[in-house]
Amino acid sequence: MTPEGKIEAHLVKRVGQLGGEIRKLSWIGRRGAPDRLIWWPGPIFAFVEVKAPGGRISTLQQREMDRLAEAGFNVAVVWSEADVDEILCLLTTSPGCVQ
Repeated sequence: MTPEGKIEAHLVKRVGQLGGEIRKLSWIGRRGAPDRLIWWPGPIFAFVEVKAPGGRISTLQQREMDRLAEAGFNVAVVWSEADVDEILCLLTTSPGCVQ
């Protein structure tokens, strides 16, 4: 599994453990959009871009994420399993989180 794949697998596992839902996104006619949508009742939701350590955000990806954030959506980039845990802690009140 690639480094990015390991981080994405951790994201999928942790969202499920916390009772959330996750979907892989495919944006027809739109390049640069985030990889995943995560959510919980509330509603609590975020768009998540998964990157391998040392990876980079393209100009196109940054523009799309900025547009989503400006529209009021939660948007996150995760570069590691620790980043996944941190963003999930910020979005939820999961046990063991230190906020």
